[in-house]
Amino acid sequence: MTRREWIKAGVTLAPAVLTAGGAIFGERQLEQFRLRRLILPISGLPPSLDGLTIAHVSDVHVGHFTRGAVLERIVRTTNDLKVDLVLMTGDLINLALRDLPVGIDLVRGLRGREGVFLCEGNHDLMEDPVKFRREVRRAGLPFLLEEGSSVAVHGTSIQVLGTAWSHTDVDHAESMERLRALRDPKAFHIVLAHHPHAFDFADDFPLVLAGHTHGGQLMLTQDIGCGPWMFRYWSGEYRRPGRTLVVSNGVGNWFPVRINAPAEILHLTLRPA
Repeated sequence: MTRREWIKAGVTLAPAVLTAGGAIFGERQLEQFRLRRLILPISGLPPSLDGLTIAHVSDVHVGHFTRGAVLERIVRTTNDLKVDLVLMTGDLINLALRDLPVGIDLVRGLRGREGVFLCEGNHDLMEDPVKFRREVRRAGLPFLLEEGSSVAVHGTSIQVLGTAWSHTDVDHAESMERLRALRDPKAFHIVLAHHPHAFDFADDFPLVLAGHTHGGQLMLTQDIGCGPWMFRYWSGEYRRPGRTLVVSNGVGNWFPVRINAPAEILHLTLRPA
């Protein structure tokens, strides 16, 4: 073959090669996630809660891209942490309600010494919001839909509050107002909000956990990519006076490729600020 023929053949075959390579790369990624440990200095943390541990599990997306053995590893990895609380911030399923029984089994398999709690995400509601909420409640899962639930840890009350899914600032502000009406003034408060922008309206909540962003999904560097293009907060720890936000990259997948935004389970340890 002449040089020109080689070039022509290469151009013709390139899309197929790139597609196949991307598929293989993506398939391997679907089975991988990391364990990221963060120590969080929290303003106003009661002394009795110094060292409280949380497994933050978000965006499992049970379905086409997250299924089978990786779900067992998610449960096993979370339970091996032996944390005080397991907190889930939405997108239990990817889309189809036929996958919800598997998601319910996953939540039932998780163990936190003081409890497991979850809120909803946008993917949970895509097929039928009413049916998703009904089936999750019917299964007896600790599902918080603009509700709060309290547990006592070392004699101190922790109130976990969960938002409904929302994506506009107006909705976030209204949701936070509804949660404020539920606040136990004697408790330490943790908010579960699938969309991280809810943090901007959680002025008087010391800790907010969120997901949704998948760490930006496609990132050139830590600060350049889809994350900052689409979100004010997209991965890790963010602080404002008196309050902290932690955004998980999510442990599952709705899209087969991540770049510099690895899937993860977060292990959080709270310390007094």
